[in-house]
Amino acid sequence: MPSSIIGNTIKNDQFGGKPMNKSRLLGKAMSLLLIVMLALTGCNKYNQESSGEGNTSENNGTNASAKPSDPNVFNFATNQDIPHLDPHGTSANTSFRVTYMLYDRLVTYDGTDTEVKPQLAEKWDISDDGLTYTFYLNKEAKFHDGTPVTAEAVKYSFTRAIDVGKSAAGQFKGVINKDSFEIVDDHTIKIKLEQPFAPFIKTLGTVFGNIVNPKLAEHHGDDLGESYIADKDMGSGPYVLESWDRGQKLVLKANEDYWGTSPTMKTVNIQIVNEPSTARLMLEKGEIDLIDDTMLSPDVMKQMEDTEGIEIVKSPGYAIDDIAINMEKEPLDNVKVRQALAYAVNYDSINKDILLDAGKRVGGIIPEGMFGYNPDVKLYDFDLEKAKALLKEAGYEKGFDLELLISENNEVRKNIAVMMQSDLKQIGINLNIKTLAWPTFLETVTSGGHQLALASWTPDYPDPDYNLWYFAHSSSKGPGFNLAYFDNKNVDQLLEEGRKTVDENRREEIYKEIQTIMNDEVPYIFPSQRLVEVAKREWVKGFEINPMNTWYVPFQKITKE
Repeated sequence: MPSSIIGNTIKNDQFGGKPMNKSRLLGKAMSLLLIVMLALTGCNKYNQESSGEGNTSENNGTNASAKPSDPNVFNFATNQDIPHLDPHGTSANTSFRVTYMLYDRLVTYDGTDTEVKPQLAEKWDISDDGLTYTFYLNKEAKFHDGTPVTAEAVKYSFTRAIDVGKSAAGQFKGVINKDSFEIVDDHTIKIKLEQPFAPFIKTLGTVFGNIVNPKLAEHHGDDLGESYIADKDMGSGPYVLESWDRGQKLVLKANEDYWGTSPTMKTVNIQIVNEPSTARLMLEKGEIDLIDDTMLSPDVMKQMEDTEGIEIVKSPGYAIDDIAINMEKEPLDNVKVRQALAYAVNYDSINKDILLDAGKRVGGIIPEGMFGYNPDVKLYDFDLEKAKALLKEAGYEKGFDLELLISENNEVRKNIAVMMQSDLKQIGINLNIKTLAWPTFLETVTSGGHQLALASWTPDYPDPDYNLWYFAHSSSKGPGFNLAYFDNKNVDQLLEEGRKTVDENRREEIYKEIQTIMNDEVPYIFPSQRLVEVAKREWVKGFEINPMNTWYVPFQKITKE
């Protein structure tokens, strides 16, 4: 959704910006003025919501205790709503954060490591030809209703996911099908692949691999139970769904009969807090333990670094900001127009002035630090004259209107959008920024109702197949998250070859070639690879950031001391 990140970590000092070119200073100043105004507006709002006694970090000393009020209750804040909880039907990280707690998988990822570890499967064997995988299930594992997790449940879950055909299902096209499963006994299952698939084990630790109670079949109706399970849980994970007040709060309760290691937090409150300034105040008062890493802007993070009782955790990550260009919409179907847009993005200013050096340039959707990263792809410089020339060649020298979609309550994306709006105006493009609630944003872009869409991407498993299959294979258009609607037969063939071969050197060549092709075709623009920064209370222990799943919070391991 390769080698481990261990030994290939991204140094923090790699995230440095470049000095401004003096010839562009005036243009940058105008763009930055807009961003500063936005930042000041946010600060003013925050000050208005504060007690009015001045600096909030000073107030913190009297408003917050040095110890948590209840060590068994964890309060997490995010401003991104949760669309639904069907583990086989959602593409939203906000849903994944919950479903990874409600469900188990055959294998999993844990801590900061990018190597798979056993979960429901205690062990597995792989045949010499790389086609047959035999999994031996933990006999103690039970669903939340007390029924055992069996080989039949594994078969049901995978065949349902294939039938639903959403989320990550597309990545298994041509790899497994509904006839791939052989039940040996209650706790042993064989999965036979249609062809060798190098990262197969890694894929089983993703949301696609969540194992669902087969009793869901009783509620299939006309939609395979999607509407039924959208607000319910039928898993075997460390937590059960206690309650969900949509748009307000979702509550998880520890599964007291969990077959694995007992979860440390007895109650987890996932609170939807729309205003980042409000979440910050709640954190400083001790009402929130941890804030979603996408919620606070880098400038706010810097302000909070010396706040008593607050810790800013920083870690290298695989998250990449991306701008999807819908190639099925005119004039974006013209490659020169797309290249012009790539030259009109001020990458250095985004990383230096908006992200405050917590981001770096990247030439494609494969992040630095992951197997398959191509350091030799062309980086488009910020060159408005070149952009104008390309628009003229494409026959659009008089300019046109474009619409950029962003999700609400994300200051960084808002600031990037405002900067793009200012720069594109200089080449004759009138950029309209449309802000949508996250569920609406997701629905709009996966149905192709956008021209440009600014979002970010993190892989669920550490292999270039995950990122590139989603972003580039023609079968992934729309719901499969190819939001550029990119359709290149050569790229399709290369991706399919990359799955079949187990020769890692050949695979690396393939993925580097794909990145070069995409760089020329420009179905996407990639402003930055992010350094992960998370604000938490100092009393939170055991919190770890995985470079892939930066949105993942290990509630089951966290303690408050």
